[in-house]
Amino acid sequence: MNGFWGSFRSTLDAKGRINFPAKIRKNLKEEDEDTLILIRGSEKCIVAFPLTSWHNFVRKIKEKVENDRQFGIIARRLMFEASEQKIDKQGRLNLTTGLIEYAQLNGEVLIVGHEEKIEIWNPAKYQEIVEATEVDFQSFTRDLDI
Repeated sequence: MNGFWGSFRSTLDAKGRINFPAKIRKNLKEEDEDTLILIRGSEKCIVAFPLTSWHNFVRKIKEKVENDRQFGIIARRLMFEASEQKIDKQGRLNLTTGLIEYAQLNGEVLIVGHEEKIEIWNPAKYQEIVEATEVDFQSFTRDLDI
């Protein structure tokens, strides 16, 4: 997998589906079988992990936590509304009602590639996050000389 990057606009239909960008789909591994694990993001968005990235993500959490109790606390929150969804033949991805409500999606959505995962945002909420972190971004990029 080459990773995911870029942003794409889509529309949430009445059945809770979005058109999933072909440019992102082409970077899914064959073993992902067009399957994504959707969870609540830490910032009011939906995070979509391809199946192989999901397994890596869970493994990394287990490696970083100190004990089973910590993993349990984190896993309960992350997996509370986790949903396994397959991109259909028309390129649509179904989003669950709980995740749609959590991310405050209605009408237009913003799909953002984020290395090994994909984020699905309400465009206004995404803009709020970008604006709220502008000072940090400037500082980080200056420190990294980029």
